[in-house]
Amino acid sequence: MSPGLRKRIWIGAAVLIVVGAGLWWLLSGEYVDESVPWPTNPALTTERFHMAGRWLAANGFETRNLTHLQDLDLLPAAGSLLIVHDDLGRQSEIETLQLEDWLDRGGHVLATAPLSSGLSERVPLNPHRIYRCPFCLIDTRDNDEEPDAADDDDAQQPKYQRWRVAESELKLRSLATLEAETWPAEVQRFFSDRERVIFARYAQGSGQVTLIAEWRWLGNWELLAADHAAILLALVDEGTDRIYLQQRAGGGGLLTWLWRQSPLLWSLAALLLAVWIWSKLVRLGPVLEEDTSQSLQFREQLLASARFDWRHNRGRQLLLALRETQRERLLRRYPDWRQIDRAARLKHLARLCPDLSEDTLAWFIDLETLDQPRQLTDFVRIHQQLMHAL
Repeated sequence: MSPGLRKRIWIGAAVLIVVGAGLWWLLSGEYVDESVPWPTNPALTTERFHMAGRWLAANGFETRNLTHLQDLDLLPAAGSLLIVHDDLGRQSEIETLQLEDWLDRGGHVLATAPLSSGLSERVPLNPHRIYRCPFCLIDTRDNDEEPDAADDDDAQQPKYQRWRVAESELKLRSLATLEAETWPAEVQRFFSDRERVIFARYAQGSGQVTLIAEWRWLGNWELLAADHAAILLALVDEGTDRIYLQQRAGGGGLLTWLWRQSPLLWSLAALLLAVWIWSKLVRLGPVLEEDTSQSLQFREQLLASARFDWRHNRGRQLLLALRETQRERLLRRYPDWRQIDRAARLKHLARLCPDLSEDTLAWFIDLETLDQPRQLTDFVRIHQQLMHAL
């Protein structure tokens, strides 16, 4: 069996295996029709608190969207509520300093408590080390309530907790809770009907921080579920005049803005750049056995070698080889070739190649690097003429 036939057999076998695996995956899979919401408003997919901002504005609050916190010192803090995008403690060092200054100026911060695994030794904005536990009540059997009749078609949704506010009882669609090693007296806690902490508030500097157990209560897709819209209004103090919502996570600057405008475009550009760099790298694989079924002319092999040499080192190796050949032949003809100066060498070459001008011979002697393929052609032509004369 020839190497070419063996190679084609292996390729065919690999294609059959891949196609067979794909068919098996398609035929053995179980398909379920599920409606995926895809809103016509793109802000619902790019801004976490878009609906919350519109709901607060509809209720008379002055709202403003933020993409980062690095310009927070330019905004008034007194009488203002800031709803941050990430869990408290996941901000960068610059954003953390901005939040500390915001609180020192009397601002109010509303954020999701960090996960227990994300707590560090020093959390300046969370000195009481309060963390959220998303699944602390997932196995609780007592006092469980079934979803309302409107939610019977989605039995996989999480159970509910209730939070009593004034004369009403608001329903929260999650079993997440807030936990702490010890609850200091200066931390104001809000309990659900399951006697678990769901909100916590404490003073920080001249302002205050409110931590919640589940950010989805304020998110676009969950805001209209249960009583989450009412919960959002209940978390806003009476003295709040302005509300700032950090809709996206990330720092400021031109590069960040460009990335947010078209992340797919820049991802494709980076991929194309990587492919271009890969195409310029020298790829030397293992030595292959000679394929006797294919025969290449010597001219084709020579041209392929020349293209490879020009592509990777601009013909530098070929130029050095031609120079070495010239030196050996000239030393045979002129034993003192190494000792004579450039003018004498030009005179010798002019006698050997009388049809070439002095400028051409000077270029031939002084050429060290090739900038264009045409230069290599001219150099080889003069070299061949010189070899015939020697």
